[in-house]
Amino acid sequence: MSPEDKDRRQHILDAAQKVFAAKGFDGASIKDLAKAAKISPGLLYWYFKDKTDLLVSLLTERIETGLGGLPENVSFDAPPEEFLRQFGRYYISLFEQPTNTALFKIMITNAQSFPPAVRRVRSGVINRVLSTLQGYFQQQIETGHMRPCDTEMVARTFMGGIMAFLLLKHVLQDERAQELSVEKVVDGVAGTVLRGILPK
Repeated sequence: MSPEDKDRRQHILDAAQKVFAAKGFDGASIKDLAKAAKISPGLLYWYFKDKTDLLVSLLTERIETGLGGLPENVSFDAPPEEFLRQFGRYYISLFEQPTNTALFKIMITNAQSFPPAVRRVRSGVINRVLSTLQGYFQQQIETGHMRPCDTEMVARTFMGGIMAFLLLKHVLQDERAQELSVEKVVDGVAGTVLRGILPK
């Protein structure tokens, strides 16, 4: 793909992200998506097979890639008290980037109508985050820094608290969630989980 084609493809993705955020997956037509990108529907089909392919590309390139690893300041060698707070702040900051917030809303509000290809990507995003956490917890158990536990349930409990905050703040527009600082939320969720997993 030429540099010009790559730029145009990114331009289409940028435009599609705004259209999906405004109209949802079902409400956005190929005509809407092409108009927002200032191209013809035929040219849009040159870059993407269909609307599903366009959304799958958005999710894989802009969310799954970002959630695939850890930033440099979050280390598997950090103690749980430090790691969970860093991990929580990192993922909230990722989702609160304006473009990712729009995609998060799309994933939540259109969950029932997604085609199987989109549901697979969404599951991949969730599983990638959970498996990273589970790997950390397993390492901490093996080194004696955590009590033996069901690492999947601990990972789901922790991320459930983080995702609930994002849902309340960005989708349900809850007033209290708007007032809470990220630090307060992460400290609260991490503190609750830590009480259940640290050695007595």
